[in-house]
Amino acid sequence: MRRDETYRAAYWKAFEEFFGARNAPVVKAMLLARHEKVDTGKEELDRVCFGLRQTMSWLAEAIERKAIATAGGVPPGPKPAGKRRRRKSPASS
Repeated sequence: MRRDETYRAAYWKAFEEFFGARNAPVVKAMLLARHEKVDTGKEELDRVCFGLRQTMSWLAEAIERKAIATAGGVPPGPKPAGKRRRRKSPASS
C-alpha cells in the first residue's frame, strides 16, 4: 500500500496529528537525516517509517494502521494465538 497516494496522504496526516503541525517537520527531518538509505525503499516515506520503527515501533505501527484504515484498507489484526494444549488434571491420570 505504500505506493498508493491515498495511503501516503493518510500516513503524513496521521504523522502530523501525532507530532503536531510544528513538530512533525522537525521529527521527519531528524529521521531522514539519520537514515539516508534503508532496505525498505528509497522514498521519504520508507526512510521515515524505518526510522520510526527503529525508535518507537509501537508508534510506527499505530500510524501505519491509522493510515491503512483511512485509505480504505483493512489493517492487519493481531496475530492469532496458537492452539493451547489442555493440561491434564491430576484426577484424570
